[in-house]
Amino acid sequence: MALAEAAFRVKAAFEVASLDHGLRPESVAEVELVRDWAQERGVAFHTRALGLVTGSAVEARARDARYAALLDLARTQGLGAIATAHTATDQAETVVMRLTRGASGRGAAGIHAQRGDRVVRPLLFATRADTERYVAVRGLVAVADPMNDDASYLRVRVRREVLPALERAVGPHAVPALARFAHYAAEDDAWLQLEALRGLERARLGAGGGSRLDLLAIRAMGAPIRRRVLAAWLSEQGVPLDAHHLDDALTAITEGRTATLPGDRVLLVERSHLSIGVAPARLHGTSSSDDGRPPR
Repeated sequence: MALAEAAFRVKAAFEVASLDHGLRPESVAEVELVRDWAQERGVAFHTRALGLVTGSAVEARARDARYAALLDLARTQGLGAIATAHTATDQAETVVMRLTRGASGRGAAGIHAQRGDRVVRPLLFATRADTERYVAVRGLVAVADPMNDDASYLRVRVRREVLPALERAVGPHAVPALARFAHYAAEDDAWLQLEALRGLERARLGAGGGSRLDLLAIRAMGAPIRRRVLAAWLSEQGVPLDAHHLDDALTAITEGRTATLPGDRVLLVERSHLSIGVAPARLHGTSSSDDGRPPR
């Protein structure tokens, strides 16, 4: 509501979408609340019922369904961007969650202000408290989602326990500082990604689209670039990645050994190049041998 009202007051050209995830009986009335706001101001309004059900991974499923619906609406309506109201507080929560999972610099970048699929986040400069004050000052009716208070979700525990503890320990600037850190990390990651793409092109061997990489060129790269190059190359080859397999592959390059990959594939570290092969039958469904080193 804060984002919509702000866009209206600066006379932006925009339309509004409110999606009914179907997870709570109150959601139908909440969509109508947004529709009423849009109609009062003459703003085009769109809605869709996503028909989700509760259960495992509901947060991820809801997020995927929400963005898929928004992207489809943007395409069908000929709209140039999708603006969501993520705040600096959302950013701080995301950074804390990812750091506790051992995220790299890319993960620490948190919520990107602009994504490649036209999604933008214009409110990352403001905290959640800022948007709440704005809504109150403008006399808007806003809905509190009870899922935002459900402590079974990690994000809620970080919001209710971790961030307040940080603010008590270091002061009220903790949340903006975390958001600023994410901004700098995103800038660093964008530069490193560009360098990695250039490095990948230099390391390709042969005319077959880069199915092999020059081993010496890969080993000569700095660790942050090497990790990104390997991740991009494996993704090109249709290898689904996770952090464990990527770390094992990087170690294999250093040690000159084979590493197993997801999808019954193996990374072959030859004398002069890297390539991908099919795992022997005895390795199917495994990630390493007993000593952590698959047989060559």
